[in-house]
Amino acid sequence: MKNAKIIWLLIGFITYVTTANAQSSLTIEASQLYTSFKFTDTQGEKQNKEYSGILTGAYGIGYRFITEKGIMLRAGIGMRKAGATMVYDDINYSWDLQYADVKLGGGYILKKERISPYFNVLGFYSYMLRGFQSLNNQEFNLTDSKSLNEMDLGVVFSPGVQFKLSDAVSSFLEFNYIMGLQNIEKDDEQKATNIAYGLTLGLSFSITK
Repeated sequence: MKNAKIIWLLIGFITYVTTANAQSSLTIEASQLYTSFKFTDTQGEKQNKEYSGILTGAYGIGYRFITEKGIMLRAGIGMRKAGATMVYDDINYSWDLQYADVKLGGGYILKKERISPYFNVLGFYSYMLRGFQSLNNQEFNLTDSKSLNEMDLGVVFSPGVQFKLSDAVSSFLEFNYIMGLQNIEKDDEQKATNIAYGLTLGLSFSITK
């Protein structure tokens, strides 16, 4: 019993130390993305160079929790567009995909008076709300045909900088590398994953000090 009490006291003390001066905030953000696919054909050969990226966008809302020691925890939901283009045998191919995202992760922020750099790693789960493929002037609904997997999983690497505007409001700018880990092809003999590079601009509104 004494050991159990000691353990609970330690847990309580650690929790107090790490959260006594913690800050919670709500965020809104918008991103400019350059998206493409990583593709491996049925022969096991990578065909990444065959695809050209496209400019798309993303937006979302989120929650941040930052401890006094600089540990940052993040969660968010949002919308993201993905896709790519390719020319093969004089035929123009293009893909236009839209996903709903849920993200969860964390990292570290070097807390300074005005400008605070940080680095986060987040996992994401995405569900494809709609998808279209165009071959020259013909368009095919990938959502209705269910020719692609609707679920996507992956990791986002996000170095960034937070700018303190006031005690209640901060802005942030971050670079994002989105690496899909889920094969969006239903044919297991070939593999296609989403990748994207982007810049995100956002605002953070403190709800605790």
